[in-house]
Amino acid sequence: MIPAGRVGHPLYFWSAILLVPIMLTGCSMQAHSPTLSLYGSFFPVWLIAALLGVICTVVLRLLFIRIGLHEHLPMPPLTYLSATILSGIMIWAFWTGGLAI
Repeated sequence: MIPAGRVGHPLYFWSAILLVPIMLTGCSMQAHSPTLSLYGSFFPVWLIAALLGVICTVVLRLLFIRIGLHEHLPMPPLTYLSATILSGIMIWAFWTGGLAI
């Protein structure tokens, strides 16, 4: 129960005042997010990289089935999830220039 004369603790007020600039450090007027214009609508690059990562993993799975390696995988869902994450991150890193060839 909060006493009538006391609204909040001063520590909460000052911690909120100090946290606002920390939360806004990623927001700047000069920087831009990596987006791609597709038919007039801007899509984030990470979303397209994730979709391409899934497509790469489907191709990898078909290749594993074709050469007979799929039956020998100990945990196929974990293997394919890891392949999706790895290929998506690599596509995003190449696309945004975070990883140069």
